[in-house]
Amino acid sequence: MHRRRTTAPDPGDGSVLVVAADPRRAARTTPWRRVLVGLVVTALLGGAAIATVGTLASQRTAERFAIEDATDDTATIARAVVEPVLDDALADPRATDTERSAAVDRLQGAVRSVTDTTAAVRVKLWSSDGTVLWSDEPRLVGERFALSEDDRAALETDRSDAEVSDLRAPENRYERGRGPLLEAYQAVHLPSGGPLLLEVYYPYDTVLASAASLRAAFAALAFGTVAVGIALLLPVLLWMVLRVRAGQRDRERLLVRALDAETAERRRLAADLHDGPVQDVAGLALSLGAAARTPAADASAVLDDAARTLRQAVSALRSSMAVIQPAAPDRDGLAAALSDATARARAAGVAVVLDVPDVVDAPAVAMTAVVRFVREVVANTVRHARADTVEVVVRGTDTALVVRVADDGVGFDPAVVLGSQRSGHLGTTLLRQIAEDAGGTLRLRTGRAPGAGPGTGTGTGTGIESRTGTAPGTAWELTLPTGARS
Repeated sequence: MHRRRTTAPDPGDGSVLVVAADPRRAARTTPWRRVLVGLVVTALLGGAAIATVGTLASQRTAERFAIEDATDDTATIARAVVEPVLDDALADPRATDTERSAAVDRLQGAVRSVTDTTAAVRVKLWSSDGTVLWSDEPRLVGERFALSEDDRAALETDRSDAEVSDLRAPENRYERGRGPLLEAYQAVHLPSGGPLLLEVYYPYDTVLASAASLRAAFAALAFGTVAVGIALLLPVLLWMVLRVRAGQRDRERLLVRALDAETAERRRLAADLHDGPVQDVAGLALSLGAAARTPAADASAVLDDAARTLRQAVSALRSSMAVIQPAAPDRDGLAAALSDATARARAAGVAVVLDVPDVVDAPAVAMTAVVRFVREVVANTVRHARADTVEVVVRGTDTALVVRVADDGVGFDPAVVLGSQRSGHLGTTLLRQIAEDAGGTLRLRTGRAPGAGPGTGTGTGTGIESRTGTAPGTAWELTLPTGARS
């Protein structure tokens, strides 16, 4: 839904506010230094945030890996150290004290080698009914506690697992004061096949230290990768900023030139209308007034002269209409657009020869530049060259579009005209600007150039020759790149 624009009366002097000030419409200069600094800071902060989040996320992963390592170590102890020395006398109530003592001594010797070479601080061996059959803490031996669901699952599935030990539990009362512990458990089997549960307790600080080591390695990798990425990205960002800045400057320059060209074209059109149709119509009014007072026998000559003047004014007005609303080369064709661009010459009585292919395979921007170029050259010819004929030849190649505009006028000294920046030579300045804006090449050949003799200038060195065969007074040639065609 569109909002209606309303005018608001000013309570001070009764005036009506037609357009309110809007800072968004004000011309601004882009602070490129701040833009670049902002991009760099954003890249640094973004990279640091990504690396930090990754490092924090790696903490849990590192702890999980450390717990898995403790679980694997316990499974290895159970299979390689404890299970080979187990004896049925440990769990058989019918065994003699001598048999049980011998079994305990073998198990204790094996476990001592584990506690001496690893970080294990407690080892317990449980029966399936929750009785502690053996422990390196003798006060626990013979006591019975309820097994947890995880403990029973380990006995039934023969799997290993680990968890943080609950030191508040009565079976863990002798481990209190050692800090948090990780208890890992694994099922082992007696020679008769009966399952027992082996529990090994590790300081959780060891797990944290291992996790910290992994986290530090990941952090170094993450921050290093981000730093390398930012270091590689910064030149690209700088290049992009410079390209955008150069593009903005080019657009501003082209806009200024377009506005200047539009202003110059309006002034030229006003001058042409003033010097042409306006003067003709003023003279026609005087002629018709005189005809009204002329005897009938002599009035026909006056009327014939008035009709001729009127036809000239109509022709000039048609030429002005072509300037105001010319044909578009991409819509109406390049030939039609160049016909409108040369209408001023025809209105001035200069013969125009157009040699344009029916189909011109070139970008619209190149064809538009050609039309502007031809219009400007023809305007200069009409004003200064005193020429009888103007010839426009267009040729296209695989990579370029070439246009040649030649006349048979008086020519000029290029050293004087091209070296001057005065407004009297604005036309040649516009020609240079057209070539520069389109990235093309502009060449000039004139009969009054130093060293130029008769016949000089029938070509400009690019293979485009005059169709009429007359030696031009001035020949301009513009070559525009169009890109390779496939």
